[in-house]
Amino acid sequence: MNIANFIFDKNKENMNKRALLYVDRQGREESWSYSDLHVMSSKAVNLLLSLGIKKGDRVFIYLDRSPETYFFVLGILKLGAVYCPLFPSFGSDAVRERFVDCQGSLIIAESRLEENLDGLPCLLVDREGDFNFRQRLLSMSPDFDAAEVSDKDIAIIHYTSGTTGRPKGAVHCHGAIVSHWQTSKDILGLGPGLKYWCTADPAWVTGTTYGILGPLSAGADILVSEPSYRLNQVLGVLERYKVEIWYTAPTLLRMLMREDLAKAKGYNLTGLKKIFSVGEALNPEVCRWTEENLGLTVYDTWFQTETGAIMIGYDGSFSKREGSMGKAIYHVKAEILNESYEPAPTGKKGHLALLPAWPSMFLGYWNNEDIYQSKFKNGWYITGDLASKDEEGYFYYLSREDDVINTAGHLVSPFEVESVLMAHPSVAETAVIGMPDKLMGETVKAFVVLKEDYVPSPQLQIEYRTLVRNKVSAYASPQAVEFIDELPKTESGKIIRRMLGTGNTD
Repeated sequence: MNIANFIFDKNKENMNKRALLYVDRQGREESWSYSDLHVMSSKAVNLLLSLGIKKGDRVFIYLDRSPETYFFVLGILKLGAVYCPLFPSFGSDAVRERFVDCQGSLIIAESRLEENLDGLPCLLVDREGDFNFRQRLLSMSPDFDAAEVSDKDIAIIHYTSGTTGRPKGAVHCHGAIVSHWQTSKDILGLGPGLKYWCTADPAWVTGTTYGILGPLSAGADILVSEPSYRLNQVLGVLERYKVEIWYTAPTLLRMLMREDLAKAKGYNLTGLKKIFSVGEALNPEVCRWTEENLGLTVYDTWFQTETGAIMIGYDGSFSKREGSMGKAIYHVKAEILNESYEPAPTGKKGHLALLPAWPSMFLGYWNNEDIYQSKFKNGWYITGDLASKDEEGYFYYLSREDDVINTAGHLVSPFEVESVLMAHPSVAETAVIGMPDKLMGETVKAFVVLKEDYVPSPQLQIEYRTLVRNKVSAYASPQAVEFIDELPKTESGKIIRRMLGTGNTD
């Protein structure tokens, strides 16, 4: 059940087809077939072996999006070592904390990031300097038989993004590839030769599962390119490379909504078949904007670092329902639980929970068994999200459990208020938090990023409060509205509400 073997076995008939089209920041292109990936990943293994890396060692990748990322991810897995991703935006403290936590053996890093390694063992990748790293890699032997592993052997350690507390290393096994493959085919609709663009960084669980492993196992033709956050550039990439399936985040879509839609005129997106969203709750207003301006429905998907693959989404067998994440996929039992961790009545808000196990379920947190066990109640995995489910099995996201605002005994969902605010024509992005209040316990505060051509004003603040009061309730209406230029986010695009609460948005 070696993940790398699984991928290449699934592509026996596709080995001469393109696996990757890499486009760098200057627009230069490289094309790599499945056969090329097979050879280059074996060369990567032999380079790692020459550095003393062996089966079971934890190897970190600290690289920009590039073919080398794919070579080394597959090579690490072929060897039976453990792949540990790092965002290139991480500083030295974040790198060291993760490396030390799981007793890492090596960091494969961009040469420009060497100053963040602070003496840690590394292999530097330099694609632009006098020494071309690619030549060193090409000089390695192309022969290597993938290590034999079981479906429960550790393959990947994903560190959580750390929006609250210290990041934890979620451990995933080689058997997870079954979930990656199935959901890539049946939810995203990927198949041999289908042109696909996932904008998630490879260091994020989405970027690993649905940027590398899942689409490769399905035989897709993957575009590897740094995403821009400008409307004309994103649409230009979709048009130029005839992307058919686009997997992105609400954050990117909301940033596109800031701009003058006249920029979108003239782009031919007729090849684009579907858009999928992940990472944060998908506001209905984002869906409406995309349908009106791009002519396509955005399909939500829900999963976590811990689940390893999509658990709730749309598989094409049922219609899209506004505001819903979709339904639990085949072989996954999802439920809403009450405060006693028993199934709640239909329509009631409660803990979103999953019944173990599924192939990509995490095996634990690295060296943190107590926290791992705390995630389970009455036999259910408790996701930490609050949601509801209707009589037809559609799930509706409310918030993270620790984000709910309790104002005068009334529980307010930040997502519900944010979705209402997004309907105002001036709002590009917004985040809602609870602020301490002696009388009410907490009051609602909204942070708003304005679209182009709008300026902060007291009149806008009044309009926001009135809108929420009329659409939700007086208790949910923001007592304070603050205009800011950007919302603080993790590397994966999730809003860091605790930074808003402290007033520190740097």
